[in-house]
Amino acid sequence: MQTIIENGWYWFTISFGLLLLATLIMNTLSNNFYTHDVVERRFSIMDLEFAANGNEIRHLIHGMYLLEPEKSRKALRSLNWHLLVDFIFMPAVYGSIFLLCMKVSNKMTSDAGQEFFLFLAWAQILPWAIDIIENAYILSKIKASATASSLGVHKLYQFMELTKWSLALLAGMCALFALLYFWLTGNYSTDSLRFAVIIIGEIVLFFIAGSVAAKMQKKD
Repeated sequence: MQTIIENGWYWFTISFGLLLLATLIMNTLSNNFYTHDVVERRFSIMDLEFAANGNEIRHLIHGMYLLEPEKSRKALRSLNWHLLVDFIFMPAVYGSIFLLCMKVSNKMTSDAGQEFFLFLAWAQILPWAIDIIENAYILSKIKASATASSLGVHKLYQFMELTKWSLALLAGMCALFALLYFWLTGNYSTDSLRFAVIIIGEIVLFFIAGSVAAKMQKKD
């Protein structure tokens, strides 16, 4: 069963641009992620997403409260804003994967191929929902009195992370490789070339803006 999305590449350029903008903001905020763990050190959002045990998230956040007051406020504020901006990033990234999978599904000549990519497209609802739950969970931990999660809760958290990343990466990689195949075999519309130029332009602007943001932070 084919589901045609009108102006699919147009909507993709919008969602992809929003994805890059949200990524730029979150990357800038993550430069302020510091915690006190014997010594002051930086950490990343991935350390929270892939915490080894139920106490690690509490330990990292508790360490943020042990920093010098001004640095502690900046780190905590940055983490809160990072998680809030992530709510904008979510529809952009999962929407982009959805649109790519739908484009591939519509180009497939076999029913099996169409159904497979249609499944991958709509399956992005699950990692999106998991991402919302994950952010709400981490946000609830951002307090000095946060307690460690139980073993059962942490195991569920780890399973959800594995499910989220597996579904998103599987769909994204399959769609990209399929589109690359269509490109190499000449099975593409010349009208889509202008959108390719826009996407490349968005990526170039992303790296330029990232470089400028990094230089401005160094000055601060």
